[in-house]
Amino acid sequence: MESDKTVLELASDLNTELEEISLYFRDEDIDEALDTLIRLIAKPNVPSHVAAPLVVKLQALSSKLGLMGKVYMLYELDITKEEKTRKKNMLLTLSAELEKLSNAVKYLVRQSQ
Repeated sequence: MESDKTVLELASDLNTELEEISLYFRDEDIDEALDTLIRLIAKPNVPSHVAAPLVVKLQALSSKLGLMGKVYMLYELDITKEEKTRKKNMLLTLSAELEKLSNAVKYLVRQSQ
């Protein structure tokens, strides 16, 4: 894949986009999920003693975000339908991606044994 951007420019773009998500939701657990995501992108080699707690953390965050997404899907809230849809989609996407990330960490642990 060719790109005219440098690695630093790509990292800056990613940071800007993740910061926008953080500001949009203003939720500590979403911030923690995004922080973990950035750290794993920067340093994907997870030591085995860190992997098990990391998997639990990722799955717990995934579960919480999935439940939050369902709230926007199923309950009447004092926001517009468009806002509900936007938040629901972002939360369910974050949940699914954290689940994938958790599975990737589990795979790495299995491969290192």
